[in-house]
Formats: sequence, C-alpha cells, structure tokens
Amino acid sequence: MTVKFDNDGFAVESGFIQVYVIDEQGIFSHAEEQFISAGCGLSANSVLTEPKPAKQGFAVQYVAGKWQYVEDHRGETVYSTTDKTALTITELGEIPENYTALAPICENCEWNGEGWQVSAEKQAELKAKKLQQFITAIDNKAASIYSIWTRFESEYRERKDAALAFQAANYQGEVSRYITDFAQKANLDNKTATDIIFQQATGLEKLQVELANQRMRKYELKRDGLSLEAMQAIHDDIIQQMNNLAEAYQNG
Repeated sequence: MTVKFDNDGFAVESGFIQVYVIDEQGIFSHAEEQFISAGCGLSANSVLTEPKPAKQGFAVQYVAGKWQYVEDHRGETVYSTTDKTALTITELGEIPENYTALAPICENCEWNGEGWQVSAEKQAELKAKKLQQFITAIDNKAASIYSIWTRFESEYRERKDAALAFQAANYQGEVSRYITDFAQKANLDNKTATDIIFQQATGLEKLQVELANQRMRKYELKRDGLSLEAMQAIHDDIIQQMNNLAEAYQNG
C-alpha cells in the first residue's frame, strides 16, 4: 500500500513504503521497504525520491532535496605532480589539485602539465652518471682479475727467465731450481718442465694483453648517440669477456 504523509511529513496512516537509504554524506546506499507508523515520519537516513541511476566514476548523492552526481575516487591512488608521492583518496570529489591518477614512469621523471617525462637535461645528467658507473665497474673488474694474476709476478718472471735461459742453452748445463723443483713435483723431465713453464708464462701474457684490450673497450661507451640500453649491453659484454678470461686462467 502507499503511505500518505501530511504537510509536516508525518504518516497519516500506518503501512509499508519503499524508501532509499543514504549514508551520513547523503550517498545512496540501497533501497528497502520500511514500515511507517501513523503519526511518524521517515527515518533520518531515508528519502522517498528515487535516486539517479548508477554512473561509473561517480557517487549518487542527495543534497538539499535533490539527487546529484559527485565524482567518486575513493580508494584510488593518485600522485603528487610536485614530488611524486602517492595519496589514497578517502573523500568524495575531484582529484585534489596538483595530483594526477597517472603513476610516475620513473623516479627521475617530471610532470609537464599533461604527463610524466624525463627532461633532456635530466636524461643527459643520468647518461653521464651511468657512463661513469660503467667505466668504474669495468676498471674495478679488470683490477680485481689482474691482482689475482700478478700475486706472484716476480716469481713468474724469474721462472720464465730461467726457462728461456735453459731453452737458449739447448736444455743443457746448469738448471734453475724453478725448473728442477717443478719437474720433480710434477714427475717430469727438465726439458718438458721448461717447455710447460714457458707455455704458462706466454699464456698468461696473452691473457693480460686481452684483459687490457677488454678494459680499453670502455671507450666504446663514449660513442655519440648511444642509448642507455646500448651502453648497458656494451658494459655487460665487456664484463662477460673478462669473466671468460678469468675462467681461462683458472682452467689453465
């Protein structure tokens, strides 16, 4: 049945009636049927006027006796266009001034009024910084490997000189202990031990030359027009080649 109300908003008779429930902000919650006793009015959070239909991105709000749409971004994350900090919206209304729903593309981007971008000046600054990081990493890698190879540099040099001298003497005459001690421990004759010492010394020299060549490839990073991705690829290849040289030494 339909309940009638007097001019003061009180029910003339008792009965059930369809009402529309709103929250404390006037936002439509749901429709329900309520029982109204004669002489009573509607509950404070109920209205009789049917609300506007639901609309994506908006809440339906009852204000001053009328339904209206109000932007609803509650629960959404927006970002400051000045410092990129995130904010979760908890109130109805438009996105706050100096905030955007677009997430920053990187930590170095800036807001240009329409979107996030990395300025040309910032890109140049980042590229110069990355270049120095790559060069330092390459030099440090080479130094680390070289320090291992040259721990016993004076010993290597004397062993090589002894091997060259014995070879020059056609493997005859006095033999350095560098040769005889190695021959004895490896169960080799002096000639074979001499040849192995010389081969090892020559092999190490070749590795050192190649390590130096790889380290100097850092200048490839300074070529004009390289993107950060291309610089990264060059750096990674240099480091990998150095690792290969270190492994070759370890297995040699």
